Amino acid sequence: MNTFIEKALHGTMDSDRHLVSIFAMALASRGKVFVELGVREGHTTEPLYEAAKLNKGHLWSVDLNDPTKFKPNNGNYTFVKQDSIKFLEQWPKDKKIDVAFVDDWHSYPHVKRQLELLDELVGPSSIILLHDLMYGNTDPFYHVDLSHHEGQWASGGPYRAVAELNSQFWEWSTLPWNNGLTIPVSYTHLTLPTKA
Repeated sequence: MNTFIEKALHGTMDSDRHLVSIFAMALASRGKVFVELGVREGHTTEPLYEAAKLNKGHLWSVDLNDPTKFKPNNGNYTFVKQDSIKFLEQWPKDKKIDVAFVDDWHSYPHVKRQLELLDELVGPSSIILLHDLMYGNTDPFYHVDLSHHEGQWASGGPYRAVAELNSQFWEWSTLPWNNGLTIPVSYTHLTLPTKA
């Protein structure tokens, strides 16, 4: 935990200020099944892994490339070298994901498909976290540029995918620093009280 606090206070990486939040939400979920889509160095892997370990759960980290800095080697962790869409399509429908962290390819079609698949794989107490809906390292402005037709931020990026979620079934909020950490919540899996 001290590592996450130190990075939150003094770190310069694009997700450092979210590490305490990621750890706290993952731990508080009391979940057992954690999935990380996008790994790079493994900076966000560490808080997810620590929370999974404390909850006696398991973290699956998915990326096309091996992590470059942090990669645990024990029974609470599995690294899967695969496209995240294929990974989610193959995930057993009866095995609900408690915590999902999304931070791999940021194009609108990619993130939209991830959210569609995750919607089928989460339950009422699950949490989904998305990184990079905002510009820059600390500017709280949503990344809404539709002029990119190819590449990482094509067609409006992850912001557009989240902004298009049906507000009748979803709500979301963003922590506005370090490119934003967005927390969408789906109500499609909740049992709402009926009026008497």
